[in-house]
Amino acid sequence: MHLQFKGKPPIRLAESVKEVLIGAHPYAKAILDRKTPVDEALVGAVMAQTVFSWKDRTPLAALDENGDFIGMDLDLFSFLVPMAARSAIIELPEYRNRRQVVRKASERRDGQARFGKMTGLISHKDVFSFSARIWDESVMVQNAASGQERAGAHRNYMLVDIDGTWHDGWKNVQWDPSAEENAFLKRNKIFNGNTIAFTHYVHPNRWQSLFGAPYFLLKMLHARLGEEGKFYRDEVKRLERLGIEVPPGEKAPYEKPESTGEKKNITVETLEVDLIMPPFSGSYSPVSDTIEGVRQAYRRQKLLTYSLRPQMQFAMRADEAAYFLYGKGRIAHWIARKTWKEDRMDCGRYGPWSRLDLAPKTALRWRLRPITQTVAA
Repeated sequence: MHLQFKGKPPIRLAESVKEVLIGAHPYAKAILDRKTPVDEALVGAVMAQTVFSWKDRTPLAALDENGDFIGMDLDLFSFLVPMAARSAIIELPEYRNRRQVVRKASERRDGQARFGKMTGLISHKDVFSFSARIWDESVMVQNAASGQERAGAHRNYMLVDIDGTWHDGWKNVQWDPSAEENAFLKRNKIFNGNTIAFTHYVHPNRWQSLFGAPYFLLKMLHARLGEEGKFYRDEVKRLERLGIEVPPGEKAPYEKPESTGEKKNITVETLEVDLIMPPFSGSYSPVSDTIEGVRQAYRRQKLLTYSLRPQMQFAMRADEAAYFLYGKGRIAHWIARKTWKEDRMDCGRYGPWSRLDLAPKTALRWRLRPITQTVAA
C-alpha cells in the first residue's frame, strides 16, 4: 500500500471523521491491521494531517489594556515544529530544571548556556508538560576506554510545566532564523526589538482538533505503536530466555544516572482522553530464533518506541492540551446533534467519563483527574 502523503491535508470534513472511526479510511485500515507494516511513510502521512506551521499564517498582535504589544496569536508550537524539522540550532541562555537534575559520572556541563541542534519536541504521556529535545553541545562526555572527551548529549528542556502553564525556568530561546523565517517575521512585523513574544504555546482554536479525523488517526496510531513496540520487546525477552542475546554494539553501554537535589511531590489536574475504536486485527510476525532475529526485534521496538511514538504523542497531547485549556465541555460544530453523556464504564477511582458516541461501537471520552508528580523542591 502506498501511503506517502502529498499536498495539503485532505481529511477535514465531517464525513471523513466517520470513515476513520469505522476503519474505512486507508490510513485507518493500515493502522488497525497488524500485518500492515508501520513505517516512516505511514507516520509521515498521519503527521501531515495535523498542521503545526507558521506558513500561510498572518499573525495578529496581542495588546494589553493600554494598547501595548504583549505578544501575538501565533502559538509557540507552530513556530517550533518547523524549526525542529530543519534541526535548527537553538540556545537557552538561562534554564532552571523543574524536576531533579539527572547526572552521569562520565558527563559534565561546560558553562551555563544550553545550545545545540533541535532533534524533536516531546510531551509527557500523563500531564501537560512539553519539552524541546536538543543535542546539547554544552555537555561534555568522557569515553570510558580512552578518557577522551567529546561535546554533545541528548537533553530535554521543559518549556511547558506539568500543569499545562508556561514553565518559568526559562526566559527565552535564541536562534538564527532561516531566510524564509526571517522574511515571515519581517513581513508580519512581529518583532519587539529583537524578540518574539508568544502569548500561547498552543493556539486556543486548536481545541476543535479533538473532534477531527487527524486527531483520531493520531490516537489510533499511538495505540498501535505502543502495542507493537511491546510485542517486539517481548520477542527480545523470549529470545534472551533461549540464550540468544542482542549482539554487542547494538545497545549503548548502560551507565546508571543519579538524581541530585531535593525533591517533593505535587498534585496537578490533568485531562484524560480515551478513544473507543475498532479493535486491531491480524497478528504481528514473530522473529526467527537467531542472532539476526533478536537484532531485528531489538531495532524494531527501538524505532517504534523511541523514534516514531514520541512524534505521535507530541501532536496528540498538544490537541488534548488545547481542549484542556480552551475547550472543556465544548463540541466542534461539525459534530451535529450530539451531546456529552455520563459514562461510568471502567471509571475506577477517578469518577465517570463524559462520553460522545461518534459511530457504531466508537466513542470519545474525557475526564479531569488529579495526578501526582515528583519535582525539584
